This record gives sequence, structure tokens and C-alpha cells, in this order.
Amino acid sequence: MFIVYIVAFLIVFFLVSKIFNFNPYDVLGNMVVRVLSGIIFISVCNYLIFISGKNLHVNINETSLVISAILGISGVCFLYLFQWILTMM
Repeated sequence: MFIVYIVAFLIVFFLVSKIFNFNPYDVLGNMVVRVLSGIIFISVCNYLIFISGKNLHVNINETSLVISAILGISGVCFLYLFQWILTMM
């Protein structure tokens, strides 16, 4: 069932790209680069925080990947800030 949603999203994405006349491969390539850099950044930060002995980590899940795809590294920094605020409460 999950595959159906992915295929439907890709079809709608390519149709919208044809309507607004932009290259969909550039947008998808940019999002893939942002997601991969977000995964690397989260992994490195989680490791460094673990080494320092703090209990502040961000899980790598769908939400963090979407935020890193849309906002990039600044979105990942926002995730750590949000986790820090939740830890303080």
C-alpha cells in the first residue's frame, strides 16, 4: 500500500512540474542531496553528543528526513533545538 502512495506522489509531482515548466530532476536531486546530508549530519551530531555524555539525540525517521529535505541543515539544527527545549521541560 505504501508503494501506491509513492507512485501517486511521483505522478502528481511530474504532472505539476510539466504544468509549471520546471525540471523535476533538479528538484528531486536537490532533495536527495539534502536528505543524505541531513542523515550524515544527524549521525555525526548524535555520535558527538553520545561521546560527550549528554542525553540529547534526534532519531532518524520520516519526520526528520522530510524536515532535512525541505529545510536542509538548518532544519536539522532546528530539530536539535526542539529536542533541547523538550528535554529542558
